[in-house]
Amino acid sequence: MFHIALSIVSCAIVAFAGAPDEAAVQGLYEGSCKSDSGVECKLEVRVVAQGKGQYKVFIRETLPDGKLVKVNGEAKAEGDTVAFKAKVGDTEWAGTYADGGFTGACPTGCKLTVKRVERESPTLGAKPPEGAILLLAPDPNASDEMTKRKGKDGKEAEWKLFEDGGVLIPKGGMSTRRAFEGSFKLHVEFKNPFMPERHSQSRGNSGVFLPNGDEIQVLDSFGDMTYLGGGCGGIYKYKDPDTMEELPIEEGKPPFKFNLASLPPGQWQTYDIEYRVEKPGAKPRVTVLQNGMKIHDNFELKGARPKGGFSFQDHGCPVQYRNIWVLPLGDK
Repeated sequence: MFHIALSIVSCAIVAFAGAPDEAAVQGLYEGSCKSDSGVECKLEVRVVAQGKGQYKVFIRETLPDGKLVKVNGEAKAEGDTVAFKAKVGDTEWAGTYADGGFTGACPTGCKLTVKRVERESPTLGAKPPEGAILLLAPDPNASDEMTKRKGKDGKEAEWKLFEDGGVLIPKGGMSTRRAFEGSFKLHVEFKNPFMPERHSQSRGNSGVFLPNGDEIQVLDSFGDMTYLGGGCGGIYKYKDPDTMEELPIEEGKPPFKFNLASLPPGQWQTYDIEYRVEKPGAKPRVTVLQNGMKIHDNFELKGARPKGGFSFQDHGCPVQYRNIWVLPLGDK
């Protein structure tokens, strides 16, 4: 078992002039550590912006024998680059950022090379199948399926639309005009904003409310921690996704946990939800895929409301949605 100690990079906690753009540095990196003799270990690195030129760094190293080693560290802007360090026992990982990647050295002296990659959900842009109802069209003004909360004047605010089909969550949220009951498949696409200095529930918060009243949380959980069921993909306040990653911080302290299925803010993500009602009055069960990864498997929900609409929460964060559709399945 590895006991990981965090090494603090010794530079001022400021965003230096000329430092790389934080949104460009944050993200998922893939590559390897390779020795002079040709032995290679695969690396997956998450770099998570914390604001003011600071980052968390999470490393997953797959050794030649298949064993997984998890390491965490920190990085900070230094001049026109970003440098990271992480300590494992008496040895140290180290690297610097340039041209969309990090290069440096692993604890054994191997050469570290990782490049930033953008994974894409396999269901991104999925078209509504025959029999499905498009709940959020590219231009919601041309559809009568989704409604917004009315202002004091009794009128709904204008939709704010984006060129890529995104729709900004309106003040007060949005809800379907019709109610649903029984089984269905729901497809949702969402994009969290880049809010590096925010944490936990303030970091890109929204949510998808199902007809029974339960919420599938929407949050920037690429590398940020929150409470049970409060992270992206969580069934709010009572179940985390099955894809939670645990990283040891210090011996005797709880591990740091985040959702491995989550993509960085600024990238479109997907929920594909299969909601089953086995018989009238029964609590529904859900299977949920986030970006193609199964995060809940035939899990029984607590809410038992037999009929209701879909609602999408406004929590004060500029979250975007698009391409939301539902396919009623009928009860069997």
